[in-house]
Amino acid sequence: MRLDEQVQGWLTRTPGLVETLFDRLPDVLFYVKDEQGRYLWANQTLIDRAGLQGGESVVGKTADQLFPVTGLSTVAQDLEVIGSGRPIRELLRLYQTYRGDRYWCLSSKFPLLDADNRIVGLAGLSRDLPRPNERHHSYRRLKRFLDFIDEGLDRSVLIADAADHASVSMDTLGRLVLEVFHVTPKQLLMKKRIDKACQLLEETPASITEVAAACGYADHSAFSRQFKVATNMTPAQYRASRFDYAENRNQVRRAF
Repeated sequence: MRLDEQVQGWLTRTPGLVETLFDRLPDVLFYVKDEQGRYLWANQTLIDRAGLQGGESVVGKTADQLFPVTGLSTVAQDLEVIGSGRPIRELLRLYQTYRGDRYWCLSSKFPLLDADNRIVGLAGLSRDLPRPNERHHSYRRLKRFLDFIDEGLDRSVLIADAADHASVSMDTLGRLVLEVFHVTPKQLLMKKRIDKACQLLEETPASITEVAAACGYADHSAFSRQFKVATNMTPAQYRASRFDYAENRNQVRRAF
């Protein structure tokens, strides 16, 4: 639904209203960036999760500077949206806060236009993926599907085979998974694989190749590509970042 011109005028003529509204969204990161991918404004949730104080500490920085363990692909993605004019919608990503907390989110980015219809930046939001409601009536219908993919995380799993196992059509499966998990069946399978990989990288000395095999990837390269798409880090970078977080926490504990 599009806002009419009168409503748009009300919003723009009420000082601070838009900023205040977005600051009241605890599960959403909202931001505006310039054509170099530098923050012009960010809501309070983003500021908090970056471990900063006040909006001024965000302005002029890139996502790579606020969340340095994410590598360079966040800025590259921003510049791709700005350069091509093609928005990104509901991309499932995993990111870490400055404390090392992990959040799965659905990320969307849209180019911003000036009065001459030139792209001058982007606006984006990342909303936390909510926890599934296990008491939802659709959750019970998904039990056989969930068991099938959970038991098959260490091997190749086809969504069609999982749907057959659960005795539901692909269309019905897609609807049920979206109702409960707010993602597609393919995204859910990827999320489960990456979650398992993160656990193994954090808690075991297994090699990257061994982690890839344990998570159902045929080879090291395919796993690394998928992991980087989801997290903006290679598996090795992720393991190193978690080690750094653990060391920092230990130093804080020893200080007290």
